[in-house]
Amino acid sequence: MKSRNNFKTDLQIKQNIINEKLNTVFTDDDILSKASKYAIINGGKRLRPILLIEFAKLFSKEDDYIYDFAIALELIHNYSLVHDDLPSMDNDDYRRGQLTVHKKFGEDIAILVGDNLLNTSNEIVLDIIYKTKEKDSVIEAGRYLAYKAGRNGMITGQILDISNEFLNSDQILDMYNKKTCGLIMAACKCGAILGKANSDEIKLAEEFGYALGLSFQIQDDILDYEEDKKIGKITFANYTSKDNAERILLEYSNKALGILNKFKKDTYFLNSLVKYLINRDI
Repeated sequence: MKSRNNFKTDLQIKQNIINEKLNTVFTDDDILSKASKYAIINGGKRLRPILLIEFAKLFSKEDDYIYDFAIALELIHNYSLVHDDLPSMDNDDYRRGQLTVHKKFGEDIAILVGDNLLNTSNEIVLDIIYKTKEKDSVIEAGRYLAYKAGRNGMITGQILDISNEFLNSDQILDMYNKKTCGLIMAACKCGAILGKANSDEIKLAEEFGYALGLSFQIQDDILDYEEDKKIGKITFANYTSKDNAERILLEYSNKALGILNKFKKDTYFLNSLVKYLINRDI
């Protein structure tokens, strides 16, 4: 029987597997490949690909194409970060303790790196469809990923965020739903689809992704509370209050844990991941 006391070790192993696979995506010596590799090998949490793989594993055995799909998802997430850091957006000099792509390679290369990550993600998904027998589930998952990454999800969420104009807290939560929750929901739902879950289980996976995504973003608000106030960035925490943000964080994290219990499967790792993320200090 596997130990229940080594969550952080398990998490590190899973992160290392994702990092090893990401390390093989861009291997050429040209500037675009070098800058693209720099953008993705940067100590990220790898939350989204890990969620996708774990949800797929709830319902079926592990398969290489599921890991490939997880890498495609992580490329989309990282393209959004590269563009998010640009001077025309958040104008950040550092990401995860190192220079942002535009600071190291220039703004022109950074824009093209983001484009390259997105297009490479599409190539990977199409390649999976071409090679695997599980075409229907991969197409379904690919369509949902594109939906949540585009104008119905992350991109519109980013537009709402850069406007920094909100009439009420519900509008802020709607922005979080699109910008942050979108790809987390995609990770969970796509994993369930690829794992051949039934329709009720797929719906629960999507609901879990929303609850976890909202908890994750609000924890970010709480951690960045003082800094966001200084720069005038509107977040749920400083628009309402830090206490209210902590209350909503607890409400949605408990909701996420409650959803996991409905699967009637071994969700130990996912339960531990929820608790780890909402109690993190970075």
